[in-house]
Amino acid sequence: MSRPSIAILGLPYFGRMLSGLLSERGWAATFYPHPGRDLRGWAKLAPALLRADIVYLIGSRIEKGSPQDRMLQLRRKPVAIHWVGTDVLIASEEHARGRVSGRVATKPAHWCDAPWLVDELRAIGVRSSYLPLPIPLAAVEAPPLPDQFRVLLYLPVDAFDREVFDIEALLRLPPEFPEIPFTLIPSPAETLPGPLPPNLEARGWVTYMDALYRTITVVVRLTSHDGMSFMVAESLARERYAIWTFPLEGAIQSKGFEEVSAALRELLRQHRSGELRPNHAGRDYVLRHFDRDTLLTGLDNALRALL
Repeated sequence: MSRPSIAILGLPYFGRMLSGLLSERGWAATFYPHPGRDLRGWAKLAPALLRADIVYLIGSRIEKGSPQDRMLQLRRKPVAIHWVGTDVLIASEEHARGRVSGRVATKPAHWCDAPWLVDELRAIGVRSSYLPLPIPLAAVEAPPLPDQFRVLLYLPVDAFDREVFDIEALLRLPPEFPEIPFTLIPSPAETLPGPLPPNLEARGWVTYMDALYRTITVVVRLTSHDGMSFMVAESLARERYAIWTFPLEGAIQSKGFEEVSAALRELLRQHRSGELRPNHAGRDYVLRHFDRDTLLTGLDNALRALL
C-alpha cells in the first residue's frame, strides 16, 4: 500500500523538522520552501499541491486574493493550517479591514500551537483547536544553576518580528540591574540602539544553545503577541526560570518594565540568600506536556483523520 502524501509549506524550521518526523511515521512527506506572494513560485508548486493527499501549511495568510485563497479555489483534497503566532495577528488585522477570505476561514482544518490563539481566531470567525507542535526538548539531565546570576534576553533581528517585542522594557533592564550580566540574542550589537551598558552582551545568532542555557539563571521574553515559545520551554526543561508575557505553568507571567523588574529582583534576592533552587516545577510540566513523541502522535492522528 502506498504511503499517504503530504506537502508541507511554511516556516522552514518546523517544515523541515516535521517532514522528517512524519516520514518516519509512514507519510510520504515533502517540505517545499514557501513562495510567499510570488505567483510564479506558486504556479511551479501547483502540480505537487494538487496531487498531494494533504497540504499542510505551517502559518498562513487569510485575506481574499492571497495565494492560499487562490489555491483553495482549485484544491478539493484536505488542507490543514497550523497557526503559530504572528500570522494570527495579521489575520486579525485583515479581519478588521473586512478582507477575510471565507474559503481560507472555513475550508481547511485550523490548528493552533498555543491555546490563546484559538480564542483570537474565534474572535474573527475561524474555528480552530489547540494542537501543540512537537518541541525537540533536551532529554538530558538538567545542569545545576550557575553560581553567577545571569539573564538571557531574546530580541529578534528582523524589524517586522520586533514589532511585537517590548524593546523598551528589555533594554531598560540591564541599566536597572548593573550588577547582573545580561546576554541578548539573536540581535548583534550593531542592530541595537547604543551605546550598550557594560553588563549587556549582544551575541547575535547562537547555534549551540545548550551551552548558553548552562550559563543563565532566567530567560526573559516580552511580547505583545506570541505563539508557544520554544525558548521558554527549553529553559524550563533545564530547570531554569522564565519570565514571559504569556501563561505557562512553571514560568513567571509578567509584562512591562515594572512587573518584570520586580520578578527579577525577587529571583535575585533568592539567589543571594541561597534560597533559589532549580525550577523543578517548570521542568516537570514541560516534559509531561511537551513530550515530542506524544505530540507527534497527536499531529499524526489529526492529519490521518483528514484523509
